[in-house]
Amino acid sequence: MATAYAPMASQVMKSGLVHSRPRGLSGAALTRRPRFTVKAIQPEKPTYQVVQPINGDPFIGSLETPVTSSPLVAWYLSNLPAYRTAVSPLLRGIEVGLAHGYLLVGPFALTGPLRNTPVHGQAGALGAAGLVTILSVCLTMYGVASFNEGDPSTAPTLTLTGRKKEADKLQTADGWAKFTGGFFFGGISGVLWAYFLLYVLDLPYYFK
Repeated sequence: MATAYAPMASQVMKSGLVHSRPRGLSGAALTRRPRFTVKAIQPEKPTYQVVQPINGDPFIGSLETPVTSSPLVAWYLSNLPAYRTAVSPLLRGIEVGLAHGYLLVGPFALTGPLRNTPVHGQAGALGAAGLVTILSVCLTMYGVASFNEGDPSTAPTLTLTGRKKEADKLQTADGWAKFTGGFFFGGISGVLWAYFLLYVLDLPYYFK
């Protein structure tokens, strides 16, 4: 009986000596085989940057985008009163004030606390005049804090295309003071004109 199991024991020992590495999950070392390779390919031509610094100078602190540098937007902005450098700051302030004062009377008259009373028109005009006065005081405070008397204009002297232009006089203490005075005068005039059209001439406006 012992002799019968002797060959089997010797075979087990022999197989154990031949296969010294244990089998199973930890028998073979895990190797990672990449299935695809990512390669960075440099384009033949450099890509065009849509957003870039104005005039190629990053130290200006402003960006040139397709919106800000388009001719249509430039034309629209250059026709706003605040950006028409050929017009004096006083006239620009009057134009801006007239628009604000004229348009403020209606909202104050229709949505103010006295909108359901017979004096809603007078209350709206007084409210609009008060807001114009507050805005004028704020403009004065900004001018005192931002500009020093006698200093030159801080406005840029180059356009987006690099063309030289005269510095805007609005960016000075004297120019800002004229703009503020014109805004106050134009705002009060716009309020009076709107009140005159709505409640003195009694024009047939739908909202009144």
